[in-house]
Amino acid sequence: MDFTHIISLAAKYAIPVVIALIIIVIGKWIAGKLSRSFETTLNKAPKSDPSLSRFFASIIHYLVLFAAAIAALNVLGVDTSALSATILGLGAALAFVLQGSLSNLAGGVMLLLFRPFNIGDEIDLGGLKGVVLEIALTATRLKTADNIEVIIANGKVWGTTIRNHTSLKLRRLDINFGISYDGDIDKAIEVITQAAADNPRTHSEPAPWAKVVNLGDSSVDIQLRTWCDAKDYKALSTEISQPVKHALDKAGIGIPYPHEVKIKQHVKTSKARDRIARLKALNNT
Repeated sequence: MDFTHIISLAAKYAIPVVIALIIIVIGKWIAGKLSRSFETTLNKAPKSDPSLSRFFASIIHYLVLFAAAIAALNVLGVDTSALSATILGLGAALAFVLQGSLSNLAGGVMLLLFRPFNIGDEIDLGGLKGVVLEIALTATRLKTADNIEVIIANGKVWGTTIRNHTSLKLRRLDINFGISYDGDIDKAIEVITQAAADNPRTHSEPAPWAKVVNLGDSSVDIQLRTWCDAKDYKALSTEISQPVKHALDKAGIGIPYPHEVKIKQHVKTSKARDRIARLKALNNT
């Protein structure tokens, strides 16, 4: 046995394999260490999201592993230029096939980065209203007022107009009340604003405000504007009308309602009626 030949083969193949294995092990250790550190750092940031931190950490993990694999192949003498081109080509083809999913993923990343809404917020997405239940990387879950769960792809969420009803904490309720033209406008404004101020959900600053906004066909329309916490908006909008009605009744101010007048006119002669009568007479003969 030619030990010199064996040693030369070992020096040619075994040492590069060992070095490649060492590179892979070190690369795996660096990938885990770096991704965990990056995730921990992101989680400490204000308004951070665990799913987003985990997503970016996993990207870093796989990028480091890919770099380690390329370095190990280079040590083994493998030409990685063709391999890199193949991987890039496969990546481009995969991106084309999964462009819808990647769009949703990109939308989820943007939502988690910029935070136009949070879990528990009441939002309006292009006319669809609901409370946010979950913000995932690919889809957002809402619960509508009638307790229906709606799942929307994040690509559509990020691409539409987002109206957040609770993010600013305060809401202004605008509601119109019609009084008769015979009613005392100043008195009506006084009792409407007082009824609003008596509700515990109403803010005293800014104070409730009411003014005439329209002179209708049968009513003088007075608009009430009052501020409240965003979470109390729905409750206040349903509570305010009844006390305002009672206050207007107590002040002797009427609320008009539509009247329908029917006019019946007797016509002595009618060509159409005479024609019908002649046809009946002909049929009877």
